[in-house]
Amino acid sequence: MQNSITTASKEAKTAIPSARSWIIWTFASLFYFYEMILRASPSVMTEDLMRDFNVTSTALGVLTSFYYYAYVALQVPCGIIVDRLGTRRVITFSTLLCVIGSLCFAYSTSLPLAQFGRFLIGAGSACAFISCLKISADWFLPAQFALIASLTNMMGTVGGMFSGPPFALLVNNFGWRYATMIVAYLGLILAGLCWLIIRERRSVTSSSEKENAHFLSDLIYITRQPRLWIFAIFGGLMYVPISAFCELWAVPFLMQKYGISNETASFANVMLYLGIAVGSPIAAKCSDYLQSRVKIMSLSAICTTALFLAIIYVPELSLNAMFSLLFFAGIFTGGQILSFACVKEAVPHHMGGTAMGFTNATVMMSGIIFQPLLGLLLDWAWSGGFDEDGTRFYGIDAYQTSILAVPVCLFLSWLLLHFVRYSKDNANI
Repeated sequence: MQNSITTASKEAKTAIPSARSWIIWTFASLFYFYEMILRASPSVMTEDLMRDFNVTSTALGVLTSFYYYAYVALQVPCGIIVDRLGTRRVITFSTLLCVIGSLCFAYSTSLPLAQFGRFLIGAGSACAFISCLKISADWFLPAQFALIASLTNMMGTVGGMFSGPPFALLVNNFGWRYATMIVAYLGLILAGLCWLIIRERRSVTSSSEKENAHFLSDLIYITRQPRLWIFAIFGGLMYVPISAFCELWAVPFLMQKYGISNETASFANVMLYLGIAVGSPIAAKCSDYLQSRVKIMSLSAICTTALFLAIIYVPELSLNAMFSLLFFAGIFTGGQILSFACVKEAVPHHMGGTAMGFTNATVMMSGIIFQPLLGLLLDWAWSGGFDEDGTRFYGIDAYQTSILAVPVCLFLSWLLLHFVRYSKDNANI
């Protein structure tokens, strides 16, 4: 991964960003936007999925987390994959893989086929963000790298928003299967456009045993650094509000609490993602101003903990107040992005790409662990009631018990930072 980004960055020093550069990046980032919709889409169809597959909340959590099994496994080698095949091939093939996975999911009549569909979507999505970073390094000036990375992150955030009310509208009008098919067929169009428009600035590298050995030695070095594990696990715990709450259980929680439709409740996703879009650059600026990443990360963790406790337990909270709390929770969750900066700054420059893959894989483990765990807690707190269609009825008390895991994780992330060692070489941490 580091070869892909750093080598291309050197070549880009003489490159002048043009309209063509922006067009290529736009279509690459549209794929990231697209995969984020697919990732978070189950949040607005939880009841439909439990009814159609006749499963409990635990089984639903396992089903949706299959996305992360493939996504996490491919994070570390993603840089090598992009370097070997090139962004044009990777993005086009990845989009088609997401399409195939979505169609498997939409047409599935059994739980294993649905799980396989989510697995394929996760595999197709794995290289989305790193492909955009590679295009940034290849087609833009080095000074613009941070700007393009933040714009790419914003595109993903907007994709998360579209998994809320817009996708809920499709689900309510066409059913979850046809809604998923519609998005899949849009992916076919996107794949064709990406193949026609995206180009490589330099030739794709061939396989090299020396590069692979270098990559493995870097990975071994990184995994032997306890402080890097602390930062990566912090990032994973701080991502639980997104991976477990926002992407799966927020909508049914609000539907039960307020007696509203999934379309209205899905604005929870919008508010959280919008808050993160606002909070991430603010956290970065504040950490630069204070010359301390950990102080801002600690503040983010403890404030998000308090906000989620209020979201869960404050009685007679109006819906507008709830959405406001979710927005502010998103702002403080934005401090999670600093975990990547801490890891990047704590390793030698040539290990940066590998370190980012390691960190992102650790962060995304939160989806594998906590989507099923919250479902398991929900089943554990189930009072034994059923809806008219025969699916389990989960009352507000059950949801409160389950979602309590979110502020617990956030508080643990705050505690974890106390184990970070300070040194003169890392005074800004």
